[in-house]
Amino acid sequence: MISLDHIGIIGDSIKPLRRAWQERGFFVTEPEELMALDPASDRRVSLGQHSCHIILERGYIELTAVDPITPQHHLFPWIRADVALAIIAIGTEEIEGTHRRLLASPVPVGSIAQASRPIHYGARRGDALFSWFALGAASTPEALVCFVRNERPELIYQPEVQQHPNGAQALESIVICSNQPAVTALRYSNYAASPVEQVAPGLLRCTLQAGCIWIGTTSALSRQFGNQAVFAIGDSPRAVGFGVAPAQMYWI
Repeated sequence: MISLDHIGIIGDSIKPLRRAWQERGFFVTEPEELMALDPASDRRVSLGQHSCHIILERGYIELTAVDPITPQHHLFPWIRADVALAIIAIGTEEIEGTHRRLLASPVPVGSIAQASRPIHYGARRGDALFSWFALGAASTPEALVCFVRNERPELIYQPEVQQHPNGAQALESIVICSNQPAVTALRYSNYAASPVEQVAPGLLRCTLQAGCIWIGTTSALSRQFGNQAVFAIGDSPRAVGFGVAPAQMYWI
């Protein structure tokens, strides 16, 4: 199944970022250091990144801070002076097949890697494990776009962390603002092998098997979602918001 697996928000410090989303009525897990698995030695190596998570019944929101910030970090192209919606993770059970398909396309594709993080919440403990790969940064200026397979979902999705005071249940959508929405939408249709429909002038939607991606101009998004969706972007597209069920939008 192709799904909107999770989205990621980057701030300059994990504690105030966590507090800000707690104040929005989410239960947020304790921060953990993210690790990569070195394929040569099978040792855990720090990614220079701490994250905490908002775990929903379907999908989740990652809150993350990078330290130190260096050009070598995989999130560097999307780090801004303020908070940024900088990760779009598309879930697929067929990670190897998706990787082969995209290798045959014009978009640059990274190799499949593994990442892990310790789970210290709920009744089930252990190291969460993910197989994932990212698309080339120059091709996705709006956010890091990656594909991921959660190898141990039973560790991520536990009822103890899925009870949110604001009633949030599922990650429904990601919103991308683009001055060329048709061009951006075609990219996502090709990435996810999913259909795109034009919802209104300047507004398109790429529908996954679970979740969707909205792509529109500033004016089209404002008409669709109200004045809270008014923002200025430069020439490049940018991820600017996301939706959770029951119907609630959040703008970054």
